[in-house]
Amino acid sequence: MKYTAIALSLTLLLAAPLLDAQETKSADFDGNGTVDFTDFLTFVQGFGKSAGQADFNEKLDLDGNGTIDFSDFLLFVSAFGKSSGPTTPPAESEPRFLYISDLIGSIQVIDTSTNLLDPSRMLAVSFPRGIAFSNINKRLYVAATDTFHAFTADGTPEFQLSLEMPVAPGGAFIGRGGFRVVLSPNHQFAYVTEESGAAVEVFDVLAGQSLDIIDVPPAPSGIAISPDGTRLYVGHGYETNAVSVIDTGIPALIDSIPVGQTISRLAASPDGQTLYLNNTRAGRILKVNTSTKAIADSLSVGQANDLGIEIRDIALSADGTRLVASLSRLFLGFDALGNSVPAFWGGIVVIDTQTWEQTAEIFVGESVASIGLTPDGKTVYVAGVERLDAFATTGNLQVFIVDLEDNRTLGTIRGFSLPVAFSFGASKPAIPRLQSPELIIF
Repeated sequence: MKYTAIALSLTLLLAAPLLDAQETKSADFDGNGTVDFTDFLTFVQGFGKSAGQADFNEKLDLDGNGTIDFSDFLLFVSAFGKSSGPTTPPAESEPRFLYISDLIGSIQVIDTSTNLLDPSRMLAVSFPRGIAFSNINKRLYVAATDTFHAFTADGTPEFQLSLEMPVAPGGAFIGRGGFRVVLSPNHQFAYVTEESGAAVEVFDVLAGQSLDIIDVPPAPSGIAISPDGTRLYVGHGYETNAVSVIDTGIPALIDSIPVGQTISRLAASPDGQTLYLNNTRAGRILKVNTSTKAIADSLSVGQANDLGIEIRDIALSADGTRLVASLSRLFLGFDALGNSVPAFWGGIVVIDTQTWEQTAEIFVGESVASIGLTPDGKTVYVAGVERLDAFATTGNLQVFIVDLEDNRTLGTIRGFSLPVAFSFGASKPAIPRLQSPELIIF
């Protein structure tokens, strides 16, 4: 009965295949050069097994998620009948998705191979802010104002944990203000800054539970984690003028690094020796030595005649060689009659971290905010507006796409209400959900 049901399912799926072949070589389990019925029988024997079980056959786990399940079956179906060979494309050529938290109520998804919004992947989330995609767990983690969410790669909700706190004993509850998210190196833990709660919360994302709440100074916003996962560095939106240091092993606040100005965004170098900070309103990028806890250097950005300057966000390339900062400037310009008038400049600056020099300054619009830098450091996505006018909060908001190889804007993506955070992930497309609930495997 088991074999008959799976064979029937195989026949139905072959008649209307759902996926392109991705794992043809690995689906040829007996190595005879063809993915055939013998391989199918081998697959049936291992179906439903998970890593850790004595009879788990790792080569049947085509998607590598630790369980031989229906997604593996779909991959096997797409390879059935084909000759084996090196058909799996290299990782860098596979689709990669950009997740953008859109504050008014959704997570928007862009396929970076086309730079188009993918409406089928959009997630409805109330007031999402920080996001982090795990390529290990194949999960998207979202910190909203009052809830911490986890979604599978195909958008299925996995868990929701409340971030609410009482206003007063016996009174109403309000959200603790979930903001930014970072993951531990092994992606077992998520750390979330909570602005209203003046805390960093620790979540075990594999168990789907909150482990601890660490009190920190007011308005924690930006957060970075050391490469070895032992330290968290937290910036604060108000005049704390210091970076908080958390020992993740305890976990507890153990120190602070005085920096003299408000720091809202941070990035840690790949070797863990350097922290990069946005000195928000002083127009400087700071470089801090994590061993000595001292400012090692700083770099002024903007122009000498600026009336006001704000460094909104920073991002570091995966190899640590390129730092990008989004910048909004106010200065005196001139109108058509030669009168002095306020003028606005919004764009990004690019810094070579090895020479500690600015290598580019690229204008995109009159104001910018958060940015997302691709892991290879070649493209940056910038939230902003072309014009600061009465309609800036409606149709004018967009995401600019900037090529850092040629230092030019490639285009823009519209359709956002208020994009606030970016996360890259999902190197392979999510498995589509079946639209046939009557189809039964066993």
